[in-house]
Amino acid sequence: MPKINDEYDIGKAFAAIEDELIASMIRNMRRHKVEEADEKKQWSMWQAEQLKALERYKKENQKKYGQQFKDINDKIEALIRISRDEGEMDQEIKILQAIKNGFPAKRVSKESAAEFFKLNDRKLNSLIKATMEDMEKAEAAVLRMVNDQYRRIIYNAQVYANTGAGTYEKAVDMATKNFLSAGINCIQYSNGARHTLADYADMAIRTASKRAYLQGEGQKRQEWGIHTVIVNKRGNPCPKCLPFVGKVLIDDVWSGGSRKDGSYPLMSSAIEAGLYHPRCKDSHTTYFPGVSTADDTWTKEELEEIGLGYQEEQRQQYTSRQADKYGRLTKYSLDQENKEKHSVKQDEWKASQQVLDVTDKFFRKSVAKDYVSGIIKEKGNTLKMDLQLFAEKDIKNQESGSLKRAIRKYQTRIEEHEAKIKDPKAVYPEWDSYDQRYKDGLRRHWNKEIRNFKQSIQDRVDELKKRGDYND
Repeated sequence: MPKINDEYDIGKAFAAIEDELIASMIRNMRRHKVEEADEKKQWSMWQAEQLKALERYKKENQKKYGQQFKDINDKIEALIRISRDEGEMDQEIKILQAIKNGFPAKRVSKESAAEFFKLNDRKLNSLIKATMEDMEKAEAAVLRMVNDQYRRIIYNAQVYANTGAGTYEKAVDMATKNFLSAGINCIQYSNGARHTLADYADMAIRTASKRAYLQGEGQKRQEWGIHTVIVNKRGNPCPKCLPFVGKVLIDDVWSGGSRKDGSYPLMSSAIEAGLYHPRCKDSHTTYFPGVSTADDTWTKEELEEIGLGYQEEQRQQYTSRQADKYGRLTKYSLDQENKEKHSVKQDEWKASQQVLDVTDKFFRKSVAKDYVSGIIKEKGNTLKMDLQLFAEKDIKNQESGSLKRAIRKYQTRIEEHEAKIKDPKAVYPEWDSYDQRYKDGLRRHWNKEIRNFKQSIQDRVDELKKRGDYND
Protein backbone atom coordinates (compact mmCIF):
# COMPACT_ATOMS: atom_id res chain seq x y z
CA MET A 1 0.00 0.00 0.00
CA PRO A 2 1.14 3.65 -0.48
CA LYS A 3 3.37 5.18 2.17
CA ILE A 4 1.17 6.46 4.99
CA ASN A 5 3.77 9.07 5.96
CA ASP A 6 3.08 11.02 2.77
CA GLU A 7 -0.65 11.07 3.46
CA TYR A 8 -0.02 11.96 7.10
CA ASP A 9 2.22 14.89 6.11
CA ILE A 10 -0.54 16.28 3.87
CA GLY A 11 -3.06 15.91 6.69
CA LYS A 12 -0.68 17.72 9.06
CA ALA A 13 -0.24 20.53 6.50
CA PHE A 14 -4.00 21.10 6.35
CA ALA A 15 -4.27 20.90 10.15
CA ALA A 16 -1.54 23.54 10.45
CA ILE A 17 -3.43 25.84 8.07
CA GLU A 18 -6.64 25.42 10.08
CA ASP A 19 -4.77 26.18 13.30
CA GLU A 20 -3.20 29.33 11.83
CA LEU A 21 -6.57 30.55 10.53
CA ILE A 22 -8.00 30.28 14.05
CA ALA A 23 -4.87 31.75 15.66
CA SER A 24 -4.96 34.77 13.34
CA MET A 25 -8.61 35.39 14.15
CA ILE A 26 -7.97 35.24 17.91
CA ARG A 27 -4.96 37.53 17.59
CA ASN A 28 -7.24 40.15 16.09
CA MET A 29 -9.62 39.69 19.02
CA ARG A 30 -6.78 40.28 21.48
CA ARG A 31 -5.39 43.24 19.55
CA HIS A 32 -8.57 45.29 19.62
CA LYS A 33 -9.67 44.96 23.22
CA VAL A 34 -12.65 46.91 24.56
CA GLU A 35 -11.62 49.24 27.37
CA GLU A 36 -13.58 49.39 30.62
CA ALA A 37 -14.59 53.04 30.30
CA ASP A 38 -17.62 54.09 28.25
CA GLU A 39 -18.35 50.50 27.41
CA LYS A 40 -21.24 51.05 25.00
CA LYS A 41 -19.22 53.39 22.82
CA GLN A 42 -16.15 51.18 23.05
CA TRP A 43 -18.05 48.09 21.88
CA SER A 44 -19.33 50.02 18.87
CA MET A 45 -15.80 51.11 18.02
CA TRP A 46 -14.52 47.56 18.59
CA GLN A 47 -17.09 46.16 16.20
CA ALA A 48 -16.06 48.63 13.50
CA GLU A 49 -12.38 47.78 14.02
CA GLN A 50 -13.08 44.08 13.86
CA LEU A 51 -15.04 44.42 10.60
CA LYS A 52 -12.06 46.23 9.09
CA ALA A 53 -9.79 43.49 10.40
CA LEU A 54 -12.10 40.91 8.86
CA GLU A 55 -11.68 42.41 5.40
CA ARG A 56 -7.90 42.35 5.77
CA TYR A 57 -8.12 38.80 7.13
CA LYS A 58 -10.07 37.65 4.05
CA LYS A 59 -7.65 39.20 1.56
CA GLU A 60 -4.53 37.97 3.37
CA ASN A 61 -5.87 34.44 3.70
CA GLN A 62 -6.81 34.23 0.03
CA LYS A 63 -3.34 35.37 -1.00
CA LYS A 64 -1.39 33.37 1.58
CA TYR A 65 -3.21 30.06 1.48
CA GLY A 66 -4.07 30.05 -2.23
CA GLN A 67 -0.46 29.18 -3.05
CA GLN A 68 -0.16 26.75 -0.13
CA PHE A 69 -3.25 24.89 -1.31
CA LYS A 70 -1.80 24.69 -4.83
CA ASP A 71 1.47 23.20 -3.51
CA ILE A 72 -0.41 20.64 -1.39
CA ASN A 73 -2.67 19.70 -4.30
CA ASP A 74 0.37 19.04 -6.53
CA LYS A 75 1.66 16.70 -3.85
CA ILE A 76 -1.71 14.92 -3.67
CA GLU A 77 -1.73 14.28 -7.43
CA ALA A 78 1.83 12.95 -7.29
CA LEU A 79 0.93 10.67 -4.36
CA ILE A 80 -2.00 9.14 -6.25
CA ARG A 81 0.16 8.43 -9.32
CA ILE A 82 2.92 6.92 -7.15
CA SER A 83 0.33 4.71 -5.46
CA ARG A 84 -0.71 3.26 -8.82
CA ASP A 85 2.94 2.56 -9.72
CA GLU A 86 3.58 0.91 -6.34
CA GLY A 87 0.52 -1.31 -6.82
CA GLU A 88 1.89 -2.49 -10.17
CA MET A 89 5.37 -3.21 -8.83
CA ASP A 90 4.20 -4.98 -5.67
CA GLN A 91 1.78 -7.15 -7.64
CA GLU A 92 4.33 -8.15 -10.24
CA ILE A 93 6.66 -9.38 -7.49
CA LYS A 94 3.86 -11.57 -6.06
CA ILE A 95 2.90 -12.97 -9.46
CA LEU A 96 6.49 -13.81 -10.40
CA GLN A 97 6.95 -15.50 -7.02
CA ALA A 98 3.81 -17.59 -7.62
CA ILE A 99 5.12 -18.59 -11.07
CA LYS A 100 8.44 -19.55 -9.49
CA ASN A 101 6.49 -21.77 -7.08
CA GLY A 102 4.75 -23.56 -9.93
CA PHE A 103 1.68 -21.47 -10.85
CA PRO A 104 1.11 -21.73 -14.62
CA ALA A 105 0.77 -18.24 -16.13
CA LYS A 106 2.01 -16.24 -19.08
CA ARG A 107 1.58 -12.66 -20.19
CA VAL A 108 -1.32 -11.87 -22.48
CA SER A 109 -0.48 -10.22 -25.80
CA LYS A 110 0.08 -6.48 -25.72
CA GLU A 111 -2.48 -6.00 -28.49
CA SER A 112 -5.30 -7.67 -26.54
CA ALA A 113 -4.46 -5.72 -23.37
CA ALA A 114 -3.90 -2.32 -25.02
CA GLU A 115 -7.52 -1.19 -24.82
CA PHE A 116 -7.76 -2.25 -21.19
CA PHE A 117 -4.62 -0.24 -20.30
CA LYS A 118 -6.02 2.83 -22.06
CA LEU A 119 -9.20 2.43 -20.02
CA ASN A 120 -7.16 2.15 -16.82
CA ASP A 121 -5.29 5.36 -17.67
CA ARG A 122 -8.58 7.14 -18.19
CA LYS A 123 -9.83 5.78 -14.85
CA LEU A 124 -6.71 7.05 -13.09
CA ASN A 125 -7.01 10.49 -14.66
CA SER A 126 -10.70 10.61 -13.71
CA LEU A 127 -9.85 9.62 -10.12
CA ILE A 128 -7.22 12.35 -9.89
CA LYS A 129 -9.51 14.93 -11.48
CA ALA A 130 -12.42 14.12 -9.12
CA THR A 131 -10.14 14.14 -6.06
CA MET A 132 -8.55 17.46 -6.98
CA GLU A 133 -11.89 19.13 -7.73
CA ASP A 134 -13.29 17.97 -4.39
CA MET A 135 -10.19 19.19 -2.55
CA GLU A 136 -10.42 22.62 -4.21
CA LYS A 137 -14.07 22.90 -3.17
CA ALA A 138 -13.15 21.89 0.40
CA GLU A 139 -10.31 24.44 0.51
CA ALA A 140 -12.63 27.20 -0.67
CA ALA A 141 -15.16 26.12 1.96
CA VAL A 142 -12.55 26.49 4.73
CA LEU A 143 -11.83 30.12 3.87
CA ARG A 144 -15.51 30.88 3.41
CA MET A 145 -16.43 29.33 6.75
CA VAL A 146 -13.78 31.17 8.80
CA ASN A 147 -14.95 34.44 7.26
CA ASP A 148 -18.57 33.69 8.15
CA GLN A 149 -17.63 32.58 11.66
CA TYR A 150 -15.46 35.66 12.21
CA ARG A 151 -18.35 37.94 11.31
CA ARG A 152 -20.74 35.99 13.54
CA ILE A 153 -18.32 36.14 16.47
CA ILE A 154 -18.02 39.94 16.10
CA TYR A 155 -21.76 40.40 16.58
CA ASN A 156 -22.23 37.65 19.19
CA ALA A 157 -19.49 39.06 21.42
CA GLN A 158 -21.38 42.34 21.73
CA VAL A 159 -24.63 40.48 22.40
CA TYR A 160 -23.01 38.49 25.22
CA ALA A 161 -21.48 41.67 26.64
CA ASN A 162 -24.89 43.35 26.68
CA THR A 163 -26.37 40.41 28.61
CA GLY A 164 -23.85 40.91 31.40
CA ALA A 165 -21.24 38.29 30.50
CA GLY A 166 -18.67 40.19 32.55
CA THR A 167 -15.27 41.07 31.18
CA TYR A 168 -14.34 41.56 27.55
CA GLU A 169 -12.42 38.28 27.61
CA LYS A 170 -15.41 36.32 28.91
CA ALA A 171 -17.71 37.84 26.28
CA VAL A 172 -15.34 36.93 23.45
CA ASP A 173 -14.83 33.42 24.86
CA MET A 174 -18.59 32.91 24.91
CA ALA A 175 -18.81 34.07 21.29
CA THR A 176 -15.99 31.79 20.12
CA LYS A 177 -16.75 28.71 22.24
CA ASN A 178 -18.91 26.81 19.73
CA PHE A 179 -16.52 27.58 16.90
CA LEU A 180 -13.44 26.51 18.86
CA SER A 181 -15.19 23.38 20.14
CA ALA A 182 -15.98 22.13 16.65
CA GLY A 183 -13.00 23.51 14.75
CA ILE A 184 -13.41 24.55 11.11
CA ASN A 185 -15.86 21.74 10.33
CA CYS A 186 -16.79 23.05 6.90
CA ILE A 187 -17.37 19.66 5.23
CA GLN A 188 -20.76 18.00 5.66
CA TYR A 189 -21.18 14.37 4.59
CA SER A 190 -24.43 12.94 3.23
CA ASN A 191 -25.26 11.45 6.65
CA GLY A 192 -25.12 14.93 8.22
CA ALA A 193 -21.77 14.50 9.99
CA ARG A 194 -19.47 17.52 9.83
CA HIS A 195 -15.68 17.29 9.45
CA THR A 196 -12.68 19.58 9.25
CA LEU A 197 -10.60 20.00 6.10
CA ALA A 198 -7.72 18.01 7.64
CA ASP A 199 -10.06 15.15 8.52
CA TYR A 200 -11.72 15.22 5.10
CA ALA A 201 -8.34 15.34 3.36
CA ASP A 202 -7.17 12.31 5.34
CA MET A 203 -10.25 10.38 4.21
CA ALA A 204 -10.16 11.56 0.59
CA ILE A 205 -6.41 11.06 0.06
CA ARG A 206 -6.30 7.65 1.71
CA THR A 207 -9.32 6.53 -0.31
CA ALA A 208 -7.97 7.86 -3.64
CA SER A 209 -4.47 6.48 -2.98
CA LYS A 210 -5.88 3.08 -2.12
CA ARG A 211 -8.01 2.96 -5.26
CA ALA A 212 -5.02 3.98 -7.36
CA TYR A 213 -2.92 1.27 -5.70
CA LEU A 214 -5.62 -1.35 -6.35
CA GLN A 215 -5.82 -0.12 -9.93
CA GLY A 216 -2.07 -0.66 -10.34
CA GLU A 217 -2.39 -4.17 -8.88
CA GLY A 218 -5.30 -4.91 -11.18
CA GLN A 219 -3.47 -3.74 -14.27
CA LYS A 220 -0.56 -6.08 -13.51
CA ARG A 221 -2.97 -9.01 -12.97
CA GLN A 222 -4.57 -8.22 -16.32
CA GLU A 223 -1.15 -8.45 -17.98
CA TRP A 224 -0.89 -12.04 -16.77
CA GLY A 225 -4.53 -12.96 -17.39
CA ILE A 226 -5.37 -13.41 -13.69
CA HIS A 227 -8.74 -12.08 -12.54
CA THR A 228 -9.42 -13.66 -9.14
CA VAL A 229 -8.60 -12.07 -5.79
CA ILE A 230 -9.19 -12.85 -2.13
CA VAL A 231 -10.06 -10.30 0.56
CA ASN A 232 -7.40 -10.60 3.26
CA LYS A 233 -8.49 -11.96 6.61
CA ARG A 234 -7.26 -9.73 9.42
CA GLY A 235 -8.01 -9.29 13.09
CA ASN A 236 -10.30 -6.28 12.98
CA PRO A 237 -12.14 -5.93 9.65
CA CYS A 238 -14.55 -3.07 8.95
CA PRO A 239 -18.19 -3.95 9.78
CA LYS A 240 -19.27 -3.43 6.17
CA CYS A 241 -16.41 -5.55 4.84
CA LEU A 242 -16.77 -8.50 7.23
CA PRO A 243 -19.14 -10.48 4.90
CA PHE A 244 -16.42 -10.50 2.21
CA VAL A 245 -13.31 -11.09 4.33
CA GLY A 246 -11.63 -14.39 3.37
CA LYS A 247 -13.80 -14.78 0.26
CA VAL A 248 -12.64 -15.19 -3.32
CA LEU A 249 -13.95 -12.58 -5.77
CA ILE A 250 -13.72 -12.03 -9.51
CA ASP A 251 -12.12 -8.61 -9.97
CA ASP A 252 -14.22 -7.02 -12.71
CA VAL A 253 -13.32 -3.53 -11.45
CA TRP A 254 -9.52 -3.33 -11.73
CA SER A 255 -8.42 -6.58 -13.44
CA GLY A 256 -10.91 -6.87 -16.30
CA GLY A 257 -12.53 -10.05 -14.98
CA SER A 258 -16.06 -11.23 -15.77
CA ARG A 259 -18.55 -13.95 -14.80
CA LYS A 260 -16.76 -16.25 -17.27
CA ASP A 261 -13.90 -16.51 -14.76
CA GLY A 262 -15.83 -18.75 -12.39
CA SER A 263 -18.70 -18.98 -9.93
CA TYR A 264 -17.25 -16.49 -7.47
CA PRO A 265 -19.02 -13.18 -6.65
CA LEU A 266 -18.02 -10.07 -8.60
CA MET A 267 -15.89 -7.37 -7.00
CA SER A 268 -18.31 -4.73 -8.33
CA SER A 269 -21.19 -6.35 -6.40
CA ALA A 270 -19.10 -6.46 -3.21
CA ILE A 271 -18.18 -2.78 -3.57
CA GLU A 272 -21.82 -1.90 -4.15
CA ALA A 273 -22.65 -3.74 -0.89
CA GLY A 274 -20.07 -1.77 1.11
CA LEU A 275 -16.59 -3.19 0.49
CA TYR A 276 -13.89 -0.51 0.15
CA HIS A 277 -15.96 2.30 1.62
CA PRO A 278 -14.13 5.55 2.48
CA ARG A 279 -11.37 4.98 5.06
CA CYS A 280 -11.68 1.22 4.63
CA LYS A 281 -8.67 -0.61 6.07
CA ASP A 282 -9.30 -3.93 4.34
CA SER A 283 -7.50 -5.07 1.21
CA HIS A 284 -7.25 -7.99 -1.17
CA THR A 285 -4.52 -9.98 -2.85
CA THR A 286 -4.31 -12.21 -5.89
CA TYR A 287 -6.00 -15.58 -5.64
CA PHE A 288 -4.03 -18.18 -7.59
CA PRO A 289 -6.41 -21.09 -8.34
CA GLY A 290 -4.92 -24.38 -7.23
CA VAL A 291 -2.26 -22.65 -5.14
CA SER A 292 -3.98 -20.16 -2.81
CA THR A 293 -6.32 -21.20 0.00
CA ALA A 294 -9.47 -19.42 1.17
CA ASP A 295 -10.90 -19.22 4.68
CA ASP A 296 -13.99 -17.11 5.37
CA THR A 297 -14.99 -18.79 8.64
CA TRP A 298 -14.99 -17.06 12.02
CA THR A 299 -15.13 -18.47 15.53
CA LYS A 300 -17.42 -16.98 18.14
CA GLU A 301 -14.37 -15.72 20.03
CA GLU A 302 -12.97 -14.03 16.92
CA LEU A 303 -16.25 -12.22 16.28
CA GLU A 304 -16.38 -11.05 19.88
CA GLU A 305 -12.83 -9.72 19.55
CA ILE A 306 -13.81 -7.93 16.33
CA GLY A 307 -16.77 -6.29 18.05
CA LEU A 308 -14.63 -5.28 21.02
CA GLY A 309 -11.88 -3.97 18.75
CA TYR A 310 -14.36 -1.87 16.80
CA GLN A 311 -15.77 -0.41 20.01
CA GLU A 312 -12.27 0.44 21.25
CA GLU A 313 -11.46 2.13 17.95
CA GLN A 314 -14.63 4.24 18.16
CA ARG A 315 -13.75 5.24 21.72
CA GLN A 316 -10.23 6.20 20.69
CA GLN A 317 -11.54 8.44 17.92
CA TYR A 318 -14.07 10.09 20.24
CA THR A 319 -11.45 10.59 22.97
CA SER A 320 -9.03 12.10 20.45
CA ARG A 321 -11.70 14.54 19.22
CA GLN A 322 -12.49 15.61 22.78
CA ALA A 323 -8.80 16.14 23.58
CA ASP A 324 -8.45 18.26 20.42
CA LYS A 325 -11.58 20.24 21.30
CA TYR A 326 -10.38 21.22 24.78
CA GLY A 327 -6.90 21.80 23.39
CA ARG A 328 -8.28 24.51 21.10
CA LEU A 329 -10.36 26.02 23.90
CA THR A 330 -7.32 26.06 26.19
CA LYS A 331 -5.06 27.59 23.57
CA TYR A 332 -7.40 30.27 22.27
CA SER A 333 -9.63 31.31 25.18
CA LEU A 334 -8.84 34.85 26.32
CA ASP A 335 -10.08 34.59 29.90
CA GLN A 336 -7.54 32.98 32.24
CA GLU A 337 -10.20 31.25 34.32
CA ASN A 338 -11.65 29.67 31.17
CA LYS A 339 -8.16 28.63 30.06
CA GLU A 340 -7.55 26.80 33.33
CA LYS A 341 -10.96 25.14 33.27
CA HIS A 342 -10.48 23.87 29.70
CA SER A 343 -6.91 22.79 30.47
CA VAL A 344 -8.18 20.47 33.21
CA LYS A 345 -10.62 18.87 30.74
CA GLN A 346 -7.89 18.55 28.14
CA ASP A 347 -5.67 16.73 30.62
CA GLU A 348 -8.53 14.39 31.54
CA TRP A 349 -9.14 13.44 27.90
CA LYS A 350 -5.42 13.02 27.25
CA ALA A 351 -5.24 10.68 30.22
CA SER A 352 -8.17 8.73 28.77
CA GLN A 353 -6.28 8.50 25.49
CA GLN A 354 -3.28 7.01 27.24
CA VAL A 355 -5.43 4.41 29.01
CA LEU A 356 -7.05 3.40 25.72
CA ASP A 357 -3.65 3.22 24.02
CA VAL A 358 -2.37 0.87 26.72
CA THR A 359 -5.40 -1.42 26.62
CA ASP A 360 -5.34 -1.40 22.80
CA LYS A 361 -1.74 -2.64 22.84
CA PHE A 362 -2.76 -5.51 25.10
CA PHE A 363 -5.55 -6.50 22.73
CA ARG A 364 -3.44 -6.27 19.58
CA LYS A 365 -0.17 -7.87 20.71
CA SER A 366 0.73 -11.31 21.92
CA VAL A 367 1.74 -10.90 25.57
CA ALA A 368 3.59 -13.40 27.76
CA LYS A 369 1.10 -15.05 30.13
CA ASP A 370 3.32 -14.70 33.19
CA TYR A 371 3.50 -10.93 32.58
CA VAL A 372 -0.27 -10.50 32.64
CA SER A 373 -1.20 -13.18 35.14
CA GLY A 374 -4.61 -12.37 36.58
CA ILE A 375 -5.24 -9.67 33.97
CA ILE A 376 -5.69 -11.69 30.80
CA LYS A 377 -7.66 -14.91 30.90
CA GLU A 378 -7.29 -17.67 28.33
CA LYS A 379 -10.45 -18.65 26.51
CA GLY A 380 -10.12 -21.18 23.71
CA ASN A 381 -7.41 -19.93 21.37
CA THR A 382 -7.84 -16.28 22.33
CA LEU A 383 -6.84 -14.12 25.28
CA LYS A 384 -9.39 -11.99 27.09
CA MET A 385 -8.50 -9.02 29.28
CA ASP A 386 -10.26 -8.38 32.57
CA LEU A 387 -10.47 -4.59 32.38
CA GLN A 388 -12.18 -4.43 35.76
CA LEU A 389 -8.84 -5.16 37.44
CA PHE A 390 -7.46 -1.96 35.94
CA ALA A 391 -10.46 0.14 36.90
CA GLU A 392 -11.10 -1.03 40.45
CA LYS A 393 -7.70 -1.45 42.06
CA ASP A 394 -7.50 2.02 43.69
CA ILE A 395 -11.08 2.59 44.83
CA LYS A 396 -10.05 2.74 48.50
CA ASN A 397 -7.64 5.57 47.75
CA GLN A 398 -10.17 7.74 45.91
CA GLU A 399 -12.07 10.62 47.49
CA SER A 400 -15.79 10.16 48.08
CA GLY A 401 -16.62 12.91 45.60
CA SER A 402 -14.64 11.10 42.91
CA LEU A 403 -16.46 7.83 43.65
CA LYS A 404 -19.84 9.54 43.38
CA ARG A 405 -18.92 11.19 40.08
CA ALA A 406 -17.79 7.80 38.76
CA ILE A 407 -21.13 6.27 39.76
CA ARG A 408 -22.98 8.92 37.77
CA LYS A 409 -20.69 8.35 34.77
CA TYR A 410 -21.20 4.59 34.87
CA GLN A 411 -24.97 5.09 35.10
CA THR A 412 -24.78 7.29 32.01
CA ARG A 413 -22.76 4.63 30.17
CA ILE A 414 -25.33 1.98 31.11
CA GLU A 415 -28.12 4.14 29.70
CA GLU A 416 -26.10 4.70 26.51
CA HIS A 417 -25.53 0.96 26.01
CA GLU A 418 -29.18 0.14 26.79
CA ALA A 419 -30.20 2.70 24.16
CA LYS A 420 -27.84 1.06 21.63
CA ILE A 421 -29.32 -2.36 22.33
CA LYS A 422 -32.86 -1.02 21.99
CA ASP A 423 -32.23 1.01 18.81
CA PRO A 424 -28.74 0.42 17.34
CA LYS A 425 -29.60 2.30 14.13
CA ALA A 426 -29.82 5.55 16.11
CA VAL A 427 -26.08 5.24 16.79
CA TYR A 428 -25.01 3.28 13.70
CA PRO A 429 -27.13 4.50 10.73
CA GLU A 430 -25.68 1.72 8.53
CA TRP A 431 -26.56 -1.00 11.04
CA ASP A 432 -28.70 -2.96 8.56
CA SER A 433 -25.71 -3.39 6.25
CA TYR A 434 -23.55 -5.03 8.97
CA ASP A 435 -23.02 -8.78 8.99
CA GLN A 436 -25.47 -10.52 11.40
CA ARG A 437 -22.62 -12.23 13.25
CA TYR A 438 -20.95 -8.89 13.79
CA LYS A 439 -24.17 -7.35 15.11
CA ASP A 440 -24.64 -10.23 17.53
CA GLY A 441 -21.06 -9.76 18.73
CA LEU A 442 -21.65 -6.07 19.41
CA ARG A 443 -24.83 -6.80 21.38
CA ARG A 444 -22.98 -9.35 23.50
CA HIS A 445 -20.23 -6.82 24.11
CA TRP A 446 -22.69 -4.09 25.16
CA ASN A 447 -24.44 -6.45 27.58
CA LYS A 448 -21.08 -7.49 29.00
CA GLU A 449 -20.09 -3.87 29.55
CA ILE A 450 -23.41 -3.13 31.23
CA ARG A 451 -22.68 -5.94 33.69
CA ASN A 452 -19.18 -4.53 34.27
CA PHE A 453 -20.51 -1.01 34.79
CA LYS A 454 -23.10 -2.26 37.30
CA GLN A 455 -20.39 -4.09 39.20
CA SER A 456 -18.25 -0.92 39.19
CA ILE A 457 -21.17 1.05 40.62
CA GLN A 458 -21.76 -1.58 43.31
CA ASP A 459 -18.05 -1.57 44.28
CA ARG A 460 -18.17 2.18 44.81
CA VAL A 461 -21.47 2.05 46.67
CA ASP A 462 -19.99 -0.57 49.02
CA GLU A 463 -16.93 1.60 49.64
CA LEU A 464 -19.07 4.69 50.30
CA LYS A 465 -21.24 2.70 52.74
CA LYS A 466 -18.12 1.63 54.64
CA ARG A 467 -17.26 5.31 55.02
CA GLY A 468 -20.79 6.21 56.06
CA ASP A 469 -20.93 8.57 53.10
CA TYR A 470 -23.60 6.98 50.93
CA ASN A 471 -27.01 8.54 50.40
CA ASP A 472 -29.34 6.29 48.40
